[in-house]
Amino acid sequence: MSESIAPRRLQRAEAVLATRRRGFTVVLEDAHDRHNVSAVLRTCEAFGIQDVHLVIEQNEAPAINVDVTQSAHLWLTVHRHYGTQNAILALRNAGYAIYVGHVQAGATPLPRLPHAQRAAYVFGNEHSGVTQTWLANADAIFTIPTSGFMGSLNLSVAAALVIYDRLFGRPDAEPPPGDLTDAEKTTLRAQWYEALAHGSDALAARFKDFLDAPPPPRAFLPADTHQRRRAARLAAADPQSQPKRTHDT
Repeated sequence: MSESIAPRRLQRAEAVLATRRRGFTVVLEDAHDRHNVSAVLRTCEAFGIQDVHLVIEQNEAPAINVDVTQSAHLWLTVHRHYGTQNAILALRNAGYAIYVGHVQAGATPLPRLPHAQRAAYVFGNEHSGVTQTWLANADAIFTIPTSGFMGSLNLSVAAALVIYDRLFGRPDAEPPPGDLTDAEKTTLRAQWYEALAHGSDALAARFKDFLDAPPPPRAFLPADTHQRRRAARLAAADPQSQPKRTHDT
């Protein structure tokens, strides 16, 4: 392992850490499809949402599909609540408004839903939706407007649309900054640095030395590693696919 690789990993971690947010969280109640749950986890990680809450009311939470998450779950804080009331209490104690996705008359269309400073967005079971307890405790019930024969969307798609609307659904919206406290960053930094060592005791020890004085974040986040590797494989297989050099004039 060259000396230059380790700092780059940690600098990327610091860049991601700076964008992490807890003012926005996603709640899944009794989601039974492991693909859906895993896809939601991957979307949350991609958009900087640190916490995902899995609520077990009637069905045990499915196992995570690592082929779908592509390791995204390693960088998240996944909370499991046994019983809806326990989940609601935890969210209220954390200061969240509760917005529940549900198709019903009078539900607020997503674009008109207030942008609360601290809100939890709740999604129910793929077939039966949310339980009545969520509806009774909701600060708002929202729906995603559709115009086709299908009146509802796949769970993971619905969650992705809500996340994108909440983060970028306003004119000239910029990616919102992270909102973690220094203490929260310190906790996650220790977890992430250990995970970035990929089981190497030597790297783990070296990365640990950076905990008290973290490296500066990278100026930008590079493209997804898998995309870069795929592009490299394609270029190696077909030299004509590589971009041609041009000369400035």
